[in-house]
Amino acid sequence: MSFTASFTATQGQDCTQLTITDTSSYASEAKSTFSSRRLYLYKADGTTFKFPSSSTTDYIDFSFALYPADSITITNIDKDYALNVELILVSNAPVSGSVYNITQLVLLICYTSKFLYSVCEIAASNPMRVNQEGFYDSWGALQTEEDAATKAATYGDLLSADAALNRAALIISQSNLRF
Repeated sequence: MSFTASFTATQGQDCTQLTITDTSSYASEAKSTFSSRRLYLYKADGTTFKFPSSSTTDYIDFSFALYPADSITITNIDKDYALNVELILVSNAPVSGSVYNITQLVLLICYTSKFLYSVCEIAASNPMRVNQEGFYDSWGALQTEEDAATKAATYGDLLSADAALNRAALIISQSNLRF
């Protein structure tokens, strides 16, 4: 049976964190047959996300020795991102037909989602605010950008997802004028 690399990426309530879990089945090839495991987090502009931020490498060392539980939490997420995340496993004894790397688009929308919820709270606590000129338009625009990012990510479109997140961040940065 051939080996196939796989992983999941999750972001919880703490927007500054992203957890990546290696979900590869090591039944056909034991972990001991691998010399290294690396993560590359590519931003839409082609640069890599550094962890820690002072790192001098383009990859994140996700070694079996440092992370035997197969999960790593990246902690310096400063905004929403659309990322192409690549997991690379280096085998000491490669098996024909095995796949040792996988790339998938990971969408981080925690900051936008939390802000959308804060707008819901504003509307609930001060119903008159929703009558303010532009309130609903801004709320709708922000929701539309989150939806656009999600839809673009579903279709694997990193650039469109990132552009939608950037537009959402602009709306949020103007919140004192809009909400």
